[in-house]
Amino acid sequence: MTQAVGRPSSGARYVLEQADAGGAPGEFVYRGVVRLPDADVPVEVRVAEATGAATATVDAAAVPHGGPLPEELSRTAAALVRSATKSADAHARRPPRKIVRWRG
Repeated sequence: MTQAVGRPSSGARYVLEQADAGGAPGEFVYRGVVRLPDADVPVEVRVAEATGAATATVDAAAVPHGGPLPEELSRTAAALVRSATKSADAHARRPPRKIVRWRG
C-alpha cells in the first residue's frame, strides 16, 4: 500500500490520525492536516462514540487567502471521519487509526 506524500496539485488531501488522548469521556479525537496546494491547515475532529456524530474544527488563520472556506474544510473533514468510523462500527471493528483521503 502506498502512502500519499507531499502536496496535492489541486484539491485537498485530508491526513488524520486518531489521538491517544485529549478526548472527553465517550468520544475519540482525530488530529491532522488538510494539505492544500499551497498550505497545510491543522484540523481536529471529535467523534461521539454513542451517536457517531463528528464535529471538526480547522485553523481558519492557516487557510490561504482565496483558498477554500474554513467551514467547507470542516464539513468535509467531519464527513470523512464520520463515514470511516461508521463503517468500522457497522462491521464491529475498531475505528481506523489513520484516515487519508483526497477531495477535488
